[in-house]
Amino acid sequence: MLRNARIYTVNPQQPWAQALAVRGKDIVYVGQDDDAALKAHIGAGTRVVDLQGKMVVPGFIDSHIHPLLSSFMTAGADLQHETREQMLRALEDYARAHPAGLVSGFGWRTDMFGPEGPDRRELDRIFPDRPAYMLNIDYHSMWFNSRALEMVGVDRNTRDPAPGFAFWQRDKDGEPTGYAVEPATYMEALNKLVPLTPETFGAYVGKWMPRAAAAGLTGGFDAGVPPVADQGDLLSAYLKLERRGELLMRLGVSYATRGPDDPPPLPGLQAVRARIHSELVHVAALKIMGDGTEGGWTAALLEPYADKPETRGATTFPTAQFHALIAEADKAGVNVHVHCDGDACTRTVLDAVEAAMAANPPRDRRHTICHLVSIDPADVPRFGKLGVLAQVGVNWATADPDSLGVLRLRLGSQRFENNVYPARALVESGARVTLGTDWAAAGYFSTYKPLDVIQIGMTRQLIGKPDAPILPPEDQRMTLAQMLKGYTLDPAYQIGLDKQVGSLEVGKRADLVVLGRNLFEVAPHDIHKVAVVATMMNGRLTHGSLPAARR
Repeated sequence: MLRNARIYTVNPQQPWAQALAVRGKDIVYVGQDDDAALKAHIGAGTRVVDLQGKMVVPGFIDSHIHPLLSSFMTAGADLQHETREQMLRALEDYARAHPAGLVSGFGWRTDMFGPEGPDRRELDRIFPDRPAYMLNIDYHSMWFNSRALEMVGVDRNTRDPAPGFAFWQRDKDGEPTGYAVEPATYMEALNKLVPLTPETFGAYVGKWMPRAAAAGLTGGFDAGVPPVADQGDLLSAYLKLERRGELLMRLGVSYATRGPDDPPPLPGLQAVRARIHSELVHVAALKIMGDGTEGGWTAALLEPYADKPETRGATTFPTAQFHALIAEADKAGVNVHVHCDGDACTRTVLDAVEAAMAANPPRDRRHTICHLVSIDPADVPRFGKLGVLAQVGVNWATADPDSLGVLRLRLGSQRFENNVYPARALVESGARVTLGTDWAAAGYFSTYKPLDVIQIGMTRQLIGKPDAPILPPEDQRMTLAQMLKGYTLDPAYQIGLDKQVGSLEVGKRADLVVLGRNLFEVAPHDIHKVAVVATMMNGRLTHGSLPAARR
């Protein structure tokens, strides 16, 4: 029993409460801190906790995250520094501290290099005799040194998976520079350097779970496993953690299709769905890679790139195939979760969903478009009208060097200042907006912590810099209530768990977070400093502790 609390329920019928009772895995009371009302819920063995005014919110649910891949990829050198020189010094320090073996790193930023990207020779200077690879913070490229290229057999004769989209950058002589664009290019090479097995990923994600719980996470949507092994085999790592009691969050997972040459995805998805189904894990969607990124000129735009007007990028699938793929999934009752950075990709998917709805019988549809870096204003109200969920990466929405230096160049001033990450416009037009980090991928600042994201969504500024520039348009800063709903109830709806979790209501599972302060009384720039006192999932404490006092 939790008493003397400020409980924000995210239940519009009862937004606030002062007491909450849990029996087993379930919430059995939410209401006033009234002795008469609570008497029925306090027995001889009941733990009664006086929270002394601390805040309680539903457990946070990340609507787009990559736990298996990211827990592994972020285990090496931390390259999240402001300048190229600082990043290279960090690598030199890491080399001295780790003098032998394969070297990995994560977090170098696109704005540190010119349009040709990084070169293997810079890594060769620091790591001349052993393989090294460094993942970009946006996850869409990797940087290898010469020794690594030799070991994986990449040379001037290596075929690019998708020229112009997924490729090895080459110098004037046709030799690979070590800069690999898109996962389809670098994952095959990486798999030759590291045993990318379910056991490897499972070990790393198991170590990360306590950190996730410490951030207040109780759920999430795994938006795609790496293309290095059978998807079901990789996802089975979660089931093994669950059997050992080490899975500290409930997960909707995805089955991914990445391009037009992949096998038809529905048979594979159905096979994985039959294997991956438990109390805490289920297959929630077909993940479709719709386009690339603005940074690589591979996001599909309605108008040409401002700094490369000969291209508008392109969707991964031809339009007709996109329509057929989504129509088939919709007919089979499968929800899609489509990566769209560019406004043209978003329009193509909205058109495809609209056509599928017209062709197929009515049903409970929960299709989602994710990332949504730029959206044409005409398409914003279509999300609410069609019931398509908007998964917006508001933690990318800061006026940082990547946004101001790369995204502004790609889109031009008008699109940049008016159309990027329009999260509030989507909410106010009637769309469900779900929030997630895409961890560990990021434009400039990588985080899996919900309080970081809530602060950024409310300020559109870098954390720790209250005087930093605000990413335009400034009117897209969200309210705290919008952010909390987007991190709890709406992502629960996205992955089909809104009847179980997402709000604090009688009959739902006891997934909740105790915070050191009431967020509604905290200045937006200080939200990231608020302590996560305790996290509970399924009625079990997964982080922290609660003082007990018998009454």
